[in-house]
Amino acid sequence: MRGTIYDRNFNELAVSYSLYSVFANPVEVVDRRKVALTLAPLVDIKAEKLESRLKSTQHSLLLATDLDEGQAEQIEALQLQGITCKATEARFYPGHTAASHVLGFMGDGVGLAGVEGKYDTVLQGTFREGNLPDIDFQGREHLGDKGADLILTLDIGLQKILENRFRDFLAAKGAEKGMGMLIEPGSGRILSLMNQPSFNPNYFWKANESNRVNRVYNHILDKELIKPILTRAAAIEREGLDGSGLLPPTVAALDYGFTDQQLEQFERQIQLHGSVFGNWQSGPTVGEQQQAQPVVTGVQVGVTLASLVNGGWRITPYVVDSLYDHATATRYYRRSNATVKSHVLDPALGVKIRRELFANWLSDKENGVVFSAQRVQIQPENDLSRYSMQELFVALTPPKHPRYLLLIAVEQDHLLPDPPVGREEAPRLDSLGRELLATLAGAKEAEVAAEKPPMKSTENLRQFFISKRLKFKVDPGKNDEPVALMPQMRGMSLRKGLQQIEQHKIRVRINGSGRIVAQYPLAGQPLTGIEECIVTLSPGG
Repeated sequence: MRGTIYDRNFNELAVSYSLYSVFANPVEVVDRRKVALTLAPLVDIKAEKLESRLKSTQHSLLLATDLDEGQAEQIEALQLQGITCKATEARFYPGHTAASHVLGFMGDGVGLAGVEGKYDTVLQGTFREGNLPDIDFQGREHLGDKGADLILTLDIGLQKILENRFRDFLAAKGAEKGMGMLIEPGSGRILSLMNQPSFNPNYFWKANESNRVNRVYNHILDKELIKPILTRAAAIEREGLDGSGLLPPTVAALDYGFTDQQLEQFERQIQLHGSVFGNWQSGPTVGEQQQAQPVVTGVQVGVTLASLVNGGWRITPYVVDSLYDHATATRYYRRSNATVKSHVLDPALGVKIRRELFANWLSDKENGVVFSAQRVQIQPENDLSRYSMQELFVALTPPKHPRYLLLIAVEQDHLLPDPPVGREEAPRLDSLGRELLATLAGAKEAEVAAEKPPMKSTENLRQFFISKRLKFKVDPGKNDEPVALMPQMRGMSLRKGLQQIEQHKIRVRINGSGRIVAQYPLAGQPLTGIEECIVTLSPGG
């Protein structure tokens, strides 16, 4: 079975279970009434409905699905002629929308996005050392085929707190787009990533394409948002170790006397536009970075600010901490040299910049550093103009040697003033950030996790089956109506597959070319409430 994905405290983020379906060969069933009465209480379907379906002339008929192991064992023990149980593997994300852009999603046993996609061969168990070069496998080139679990750097407790408060803030503000990240600036560990709008990987095919975009790594921020920080850092470096100190911003020359060209040179030095390739998420493309005006993303801003407070080290952030292999019963940790580090500032000057850079934004009340900014952009597009307002909040705690760096950005596409969202005054990003900073300042250190993952959570298993059974509840007055099921399209040509789905009148999203290798929803799943399906094609089939 596919490996489990855990957070740093061994809380389940993605876990696999066995689901069972009951099939019948009506031709082999001797006494339909007796079989229907026997199966009805075990599968929670009325005997009359089962008996009606058993009158079919098909050789293979799906009677019930989403049964647990106990139900399947009871049915198999009855040894009913013409009745069989088949097992399938189902993936469950207990946190639902929490950290969905990090985890990604999967179907038909294949990871398609996020960590699920990046480390698909690892989670399946059929992998070699080269599939995960960041991990120290202690000289082993090939591990067993029993599957492996991934332990991430995420803290799901902090993730849920940040996500929930951020989502409420956007709703109260009447905004939809936002991003955020919480990292350890000294190590590069990603503790939380926020992306709004979000999606539920349990039903990822229902989400719009824009909802599945990881904005932290792919959405463009206005570089002017952090210009006050960059100019101050550049001025401290220009002064050198023996400088007498900077004048206050209200007295100093505009931008401390730096021209745009000089500031761009400093940006190149600290690698503001440097790539974050090699991590589980790629970031901006090479083509974007070759533009006349290089773009900057949320993760690039976070990495740059982290380098200014950790002594001048630019550290590529990461999300995979270690791996537990069941075949060798060993937990393999990250290599000491796996994290990409480079000095972008002289070490001594780096320390000086860390001490003096955020003096203007130091907040004794919150025991941290607080910086906020906003920019309004109007970009011509043909005969019209595109309006965008971006807000940024950055916090560091504790101020002397920051353990956490929190970055939050919000974007609105509507014109001022803000649309009415109620009688109360619209919330401010600065207020949300300070509230979250207070939460982080009181956060406990991570627990020392055991070497071996615990047994699968019984509570998550219970929630999984509750969600499955609630999903297929129908109105009392419609119990006897047939429920349309997703047809089997896998292995077919696109033309033939479209013929199968055409009668159900739902939209089809096509990825790739060739023969159909994956479909969502899966074959046999009810189509109640489903408006769109996704088919993935591959030339090799």
